[in-house]
Amino acid sequence: MPQQLVSSEEFLTKLEACFSGPSSSNSVWLTHKRLTYSPDGDVQMNDESESTEDGGPEYELLIRCTQGDNKFSAKIPASSLSSFHSTYGSLLKSSFAPHMRKRDKKKEKSRAEVLAKKRKEVYVDVTVGEGGKRGKGRRQRQRKIKAQKKKETERERIESQSSGTKKTGEA
Repeated sequence: MPQQLVSSEEFLTKLEACFSGPSSSNSVWLTHKRLTYSPDGDVQMNDESESTEDGGPEYELLIRCTQGDNKFSAKIPASSLSSFHSTYGSLLKSSFAPHMRKRDKKKEKSRAEVLAKKRKEVYVDVTVGEGGKRGKGRRQRQRKIKAQKKKETERERIESQSSGTKKTGEA
């Protein structure tokens, strides 16, 4: 089936049919391109004859939809792009919404609580008691000293990150 060039309204109705029709289980491919075709066959990127009040040229948008053998496209003039994008966006949102997975807010909350608890633990010092010079007491003391050093390096890392974000925020 050859590709059909349709109006923007007809494009939206056909696209809605692609999502809601019985063949909606097939993949739908959408492509957007800036249309820079000129009738004389030359494409000029610095064409000042089409300039707008913003200083740059306005181009049409070529949008294509492909679903199996069903192919259709539309040329959208630059003047009606904003209205087309608003209706196009709402159509996509309504079509995709039933198929999207909802966020699990309970997991996110529990992860945030665990992270906050870990950060709080970093600021609690490990008590290093007096143990013997040999044996089990010495090993326990060495482990506690090592844990304290690890917490101190973690504190320095957190403080350097927080001061780095403050400095970039102030600038």
